[in-house]
Formats: sequence, C-alpha cells, structure tokens
Amino acid sequence: MTNYGNSIKHVEDYIRLPLLYNHWYVAGTCEEFGRDPKARTLLERSIVFYRTTDGKLIASQNRCLHRAYPPSESKLDGDELVCGYHGIRYNTEGLMVRVPSQKKCPERKLRMYPVVELGPLVFIWMGDEDAPDMDRLPDLPFLANAEMLTLHGQHHLEGSYLLMQENLNDLTHFAYLHHDSAGFDDGFLELPTFTEETPEGVSCYRVQRDPAEASKFLPPDVQARIGDRPVEQWDGGVAISPGVFKGDAPIKVGDPDSAPESGDLEIFNRYIMHYLTPETATTHHYWWSVTDDYSPNVPEVSELMTATFDKVFSEDAWAVAHMQKLLDEDKHDYQELVIGGDKAGLLFRRKVLGWVEEEYGSTTP
Repeated sequence: MTNYGNSIKHVEDYIRLPLLYNHWYVAGTCEEFGRDPKARTLLERSIVFYRTTDGKLIASQNRCLHRAYPPSESKLDGDELVCGYHGIRYNTEGLMVRVPSQKKCPERKLRMYPVVELGPLVFIWMGDEDAPDMDRLPDLPFLANAEMLTLHGQHHLEGSYLLMQENLNDLTHFAYLHHDSAGFDDGFLELPTFTEETPEGVSCYRVQRDPAEASKFLPPDVQARIGDRPVEQWDGGVAISPGVFKGDAPIKVGDPDSAPESGDLEIFNRYIMHYLTPETATTHHYWWSVTDDYSPNVPEVSELMTATFDKVFSEDAWAVAHMQKLLDEDKHDYQELVIGGDKAGLLFRRKVLGWVEEEYGSTTP
C-alpha cells in the first residue's frame, strides 16, 4: 500500500494526497443552474447540471454513453436530455430511453450525483450515488435563514484546495497578508488563541476583549446600547470537512460565562464561510459566504460589504496561486519550516490523512 505518512510533514506530499470523494462539496450557486445544461469539472469529473420543468436540479456525468460528447453542449426536450451528437435521450434518472438509429434501447445509465440546495448554494455528493452520507452534509441552517443577511462570491483558483485549507487554518497571516485590506496588525498576534480538535472538526480562534476593538464592526445603534458591558469578539473557525471551512466571528456582549437565554449575554453572530471544491489536483473552485444577524439589509451596505470581503479573500487566492507555482516549478532543495501558528493546520492535515486512509486504505506499506 502507498505510504502517505510524509504528508503530515511535507507540503509537497500533502497537496498530492488523492482527492476525497466521500464528502459533500459546493458545486455552485443555485442561481447559476437553470434550463440550459451547464458543465462544471469537480474532482476531475465533468458534470452537467440542469433543471427540470418543475425546477428540480439534476446532476449527471457530462459524457454521453455512446461517444465522449458532452451533454452540456446538448439540449433539453421537456425533462429529457437530448445528446447533440446522435440524439440519444436520457431521463432525469440518467437512464438511456431512446437511441434514434435503432429500435432497441440499451439498458444503460449515466452516473448521477445527489445534490442539496441550501440557501444560495448547491452541495453535491461525490461518492456512491446510491448511498449519500447525509450525516456528512454540513449543518449550516443560517444559510437559509431569511432573517439574516447572506452575501456570497466566487473565484477560480490556480492552486490546490489543500493550500487554501492551510491558509484558512492559519490565523497568523491576517496581520500581514490582510493588513491593508482588513486592518489587522501585529496586535492581533498577541490575542489569546484557542486551538483544538472538536467533534465538529479542527477549530482555531483568537479572542479580542478590548471593547472598542471587539465592537467596531457592529452598527452604530447597536454600539450605543452596549454601555459599559464587557465585549468579546471571537475570530476564527472550524475546518469541518475537506471542502468546507466554517468561519465564525461572534461578538459577545455581557457576561461571557452566561447562557444567552439568561438575559445576561447578547451574541451577535457572523459566519464567514469558505467552500473549496477541487477541480484538478492543482486548481479548485472557491466560494465564500458571509451571514450575520446585525448588518442592515440595504443594497448600498451589501455592495460595500461584498466588495470588502471579496478583496480580502482575493488576497488569499493570490497567495495560494503563488505558493502552488513555486511548489510546481522552483527547483531549490526545500523543506518547509513549522512555526507556532501552524498548530491548527497540522491538526487538519491529520484529519485529511484519516479521510484518505478511510477511503483508500491504510497508509502503512
């Protein structure tokens, strides 16, 4: 068997771990899939998406069973997908239902992919189509909460999705990579830090307890009613799957040791989500969403927030692309250095290695 053990120590080995299929990934936004068939490559598989006449989203392999012609370049007739090369038809279960050049239709079927629409996003199960693990579908009810404001954006990244996960698990880069765009400085590195493995995944947070700093993102009317109560802002998140990082930045006003229902603690919630779906071993799709229960839902505020967050996340994309290029092309004799801020990232590497062992077998030769 292949020995993947060095992937914990060496980034070159880590980013070359095999892709993980037995998980849910984001396939795109709900609004981008309609009646026109649309192709997207996910985990090195070309998949076609389209909606039926009643709006149900269908996802199947984007390769006709007769020849390697993409159904995404075909058309719909009602709810049947009609191959644009020879007119072979497929129903919404992927079954071949007609071959125009012959009377008998072979009992063949396209590979299908279960999908779930949640808020603005479409999640896709990349494992066994007959046994999607619903327990692994990320629990993100706030995405569909109409009382909360959700913004989102997307990028295509030239770099391994695991490099982006490394970036998300590392809070220390905030003070440098995002110094100008988000206003972080060296003081952020001095904040108390909490890193641990939890049932949900690998978590890492820094906690700001200076009232002025902790509350500065709240609207003026909320800041005015805080008074002299203590304020904490938690900044970080949990890597919950290969393709989902659940960023979490709650602002806690009042006694931090009290339960919210006691009335002695108010929590203003903000979820800063990152969704990483490999396209190939060295490219990936990246979506982000920000949901909170305190920002005013007005167009000018939403536009400003979207532009601000997208600028910050574009810096992460830029860093990942440059790291991937050096890892691919630079011929220096290189061994990466491990520093104090890498704890969460190394814990997550072990999680990934566990998923690899689960899907591909033990790493012991």
